[in-house]
Amino acid sequence: MGRKFLSFLGTTDYNECKYEYNGVEKEQWETKYIQEALLKLICKDWTRDDTAVIFMTEKAKKVNWYNQEDEGRRLKTILDDFNIGVKEVLIPEGKTEDEIWEIFDIIINEIEDGDEIIFDITHSFRSLPMLALVILNYIEVLKNIELLGIYYGAYEAKDSNNIAPIFDLTPLNEILEWSQAVNVFLKYGISGPFRDISIKQLKPHLKSQQWARDTRQFIDSLNNLTMSIYTCRGKALSGKGADEKSISSAAETVSNSIKKVKEIDEDIQLKPLIPLMEKIEKRIEIFDRKDNLGAGIAAVKWSIENNLIQQAYTALDETIKTYVCEKFGFDSSNINHREEIAKKALIIKAKDMKEDEWKVKMEYWDQVKELVGKLDEELAKLSASIGQLRNDINHFGFSKEASKYIKLESSIKNYFNRFLDYVNDD
Repeated sequence: MGRKFLSFLGTTDYNECKYEYNGVEKEQWETKYIQEALLKLICKDWTRDDTAVIFMTEKAKKVNWYNQEDEGRRLKTILDDFNIGVKEVLIPEGKTEDEIWEIFDIIINEIEDGDEIIFDITHSFRSLPMLALVILNYIEVLKNIELLGIYYGAYEAKDSNNIAPIFDLTPLNEILEWSQAVNVFLKYGISGPFRDISIKQLKPHLKSQQWARDTRQFIDSLNNLTMSIYTCRGKALSGKGADEKSISSAAETVSNSIKKVKEIDEDIQLKPLIPLMEKIEKRIEIFDRKDNLGAGIAAVKWSIENNLIQQAYTALDETIKTYVCEKFGFDSSNINHREEIAKKALIIKAKDMKEDEWKVKMEYWDQVKELVGKLDEELAKLSASIGQLRNDINHFGFSKEASKYIKLESSIKNYFNRFLDYVNDD
């Protein structure tokens, strides 16, 4: 575990220039080797505990690492004077698929768990720039590394004063991380990767950059939405604190946060993210209805699409109560109307219970009796089937008639479609 500078050495007889970082004159270094410039400008506080790992072919080692005949082509001699560890690593030329995989393995083996990595891709040839990005994403998962930066010394872009810029390409990897996070959210409804982005990419800019604060607000609102879905916060609410207790409120805040971010034009690095956010905006349109019934139906649909089976059963079971309350003039936000009237009436209707079998509070007896007479048997039996499987899940599979997960998965889709058909035909 430590800081590592990873770079590739080629075979070209490089010309000397002044490499410049951040477009600042004081951050220039004159050399023919980009490795020297980056170590002087980017890694100037590194010590012997840190390592520069230089990957090279046999030919590159012969002509540019330590050229026996030309003292001006000895990168090894230059780096030996630095106050850091230096390691040369031989790699094949990468002319075949097998050699590319061999290079992949070699680079991976030079990286340890928890390393902090700077990647110089200036002299990476053929497929190596692409390979470098693949490796970075692979080792971020495999070895939990922290990427400090990706750099490219653009010798070909040098000006008339022989000054060549050093490009910080780290934002390209950050865009890739954003793309992956959005993809995970769109496919599975998971917002966790956005929280990682918030810590890694936004935290350093929060104090000074409005775009970072607005983007952080978007990520926080997205987390509120997914957590509200996971914990079945189906009641439509508004006001202070509602985003953490109401799916519909949280979804509205996500939409507003995206609109706010889209208005920002001060940061060029944010612009590629806007189309990704618009994908999320489109995805959560199903939560546009702010009433209890609309919010409930949206939550069931979302849960099924994202394979949140337990949440789907809970949401559908409760949404049927909402539907009954709203259809027959009860308050769907009132817990007594839901549990003591709608739920009891549904159970009685489904089981065709006689009055002497009812377990109903006297204060609600007349309302339940009237509702039982109005309820459709089909809806009541659908509610009973859903409730049975909901209980199966909530009892952790320990009930006597525990269902296979395949049945639980397929049944919720069937029940939801039947409920939608019933509502639409009503």
